[in-house]
Amino acid sequence: AVVSTQSTGEIEQLVQHKMQWRGAVQDLDYFDQQIRILERRNSLIEKLRRKQYELLSELKSTKDNLMSTDWKPDLTVDSTMNENSPGYLSALWKETSNLETRVNTCKSKILVETSFM
Repeated sequence: AVVSTQSTGEIEQLVQHKMQWRGAVQDLDYFDQQIRILERRNSLIEKLRRKQYELLSELKSTKDNLMSTDWKPDLTVDSTMNENSPGYLSALWKETSNLETRVNTCKSKILVETSFM
C-alpha cells in the first residue's frame, strides 16, 4: 500500500483552500444572480421606453386625425426620477400604462366621431 507523505498541516491547508473556493463560488453565484436581475430590470426599462415612444407617435397621429391639441402627454418619470432609484421601474410602468389608456381613449373618440359622420 502506498502511504501519503502529506502532513496533517498540508491536508488542513487543502481543506481550507477548498472551503475558500466554495465560498468564492457562492459569491460568484450571488453576483451572477444580481447581474441577471439588473439585466432583466434594464430590459424592462428599455421595453417600456420603446412602448412610450410608440404610444407617443400613435397619440400624435391620432390627435392629428382628431385635429385636437388639448391632450398633452405628461411624461415626467425620466425627467424627475433617477433610473437607479427603487421606485423608477414601477413609476415608468404606471406612466406607460396611463399613456396607453390615453391613446386608446383617443382612438375610441375617433371611432365615435367617424361613425356618426
